[in-house]
Amino acid sequence: MSIRAVEGAAGCGKTYRLMAMLTETLAGHPLSEGQRVLALTFMHGARRRLSDRLKGVVGLAGRVQCCTVDAFAWRIYRRWRGLATALGIEPATEGEFDAVCDAAGLLLEQAQVRSWTAMSFPIVLVDEGQDLRPQRLRMLVALSGATHALIAADEFQCLDQALRPNPLVTWLQNAVEPETLVQVRRTNVAGLLAAAAAIRSSQAPVNGQGFRILQPGVSVPLAATLLANAIAWRQGGDVAVITPALQGGFAQSVITRVGQSPCGQQQNGPYAIRWEGTDREETQLIVSSLDLAANPTAAEACAALRALPRSGPARAAISWLNNQIHAVGRGAFTREEIEAVIARNVALRRQHGGGASHLFTAMTVQQAKNREFDGVVVIWPYQVGGDIEHKRRLLYNAVTRAKRWCNIIVQGQNILAAAPFV
Repeated sequence: MSIRAVEGAAGCGKTYRLMAMLTETLAGHPLSEGQRVLALTFMHGARRRLSDRLKGVVGLAGRVQCCTVDAFAWRIYRRWRGLATALGIEPATEGEFDAVCDAAGLLLEQAQVRSWTAMSFPIVLVDEGQDLRPQRLRMLVALSGATHALIAADEFQCLDQALRPNPLVTWLQNAVEPETLVQVRRTNVAGLLAAAAAIRSSQAPVNGQGFRILQPGVSVPLAATLLANAIAWRQGGDVAVITPALQGGFAQSVITRVGQSPCGQQQNGPYAIRWEGTDREETQLIVSSLDLAANPTAAEACAALRALPRSGPARAAISWLNNQIHAVGRGAFTREEIEAVIARNVALRRQHGGGASHLFTAMTVQQAKNREFDGVVVIWPYQVGGDIEHKRRLLYNAVTRAKRWCNIIVQGQNILAAAPFV
């Protein structure tokens, strides 16, 4: 069994190199009948992008399982629940992610579980490995002893302050010498490259080709004008508006203003900028319209679900309810379990369905990770938390999403006198 790893700055093609490593591994260790490659990552958005990349690997179609580490952990825990009980592992539910991953790690440390898993998945590929907490890393360490493990990571792109020093990077330093990529491939725009390199090396980013820090000390109307102008002058392509903090509402106010009417002397806009939501927000939006008592009858639950606005999660909940009524013979339910079914189907739809693409999108830095856009506007408010290192990483992750240009709008003059702008 073996471990191979690749590291490098944002945009250096770590995932591309990971696909090449997979091709090389498959050539030397072909899959047997019934075997598949196990591809893991932390976030659902990264999982969808990784799944798309895997489609380009010759001969892999239908022979890969691509999922989040949490989803795979639940599969292991559910399959070996009896052994977990015998080992004294405390019972866990699907939503207790850290507990389930820790339990799955302990199970995979058992020879029979590890061998069973390796027989099905002799090759394990992990992208964005720097985001793995110790509970999830425990699973990878156990699997690496029985599989061919391929791992891509960049410690500086980890935004979890609790993961310093980074557990995966520390483990890799003792296990293997990673291949280091140095050539940025996402962009060749000099100002973008210089700004990213400066932020990464604790220096002050400066204006240059494709990179500008716009007028500081702006009000919401002026910030909206700067944003509208950036969109109007973008010369085509998609634009992401990225913010490191939603507290205080500055970014939201700016984006709302841009969508209301033309801005500034040039009268650019209005532009509809769509905020990316979370599973929790979408679930709450659906259940807020659910007119249902705490302990409804089957008929009441069915009527309430059919009264909801049409959506995939609502239809899936109705299907689940009908199955419970006709196949199981249930006549009563609880609102809590029906809300849980809706939440689970929201998550499943996001995992496997992705979502419609939009020309102008707003998101947090965390939501922007592992993605790229033609243009990026970073809105940096006063309320950015964390230490100096964390702020540098936030700015770096935002700026390096851009392929052609990036503008930064700061809320106040004094922001530029502190990290990460000095």
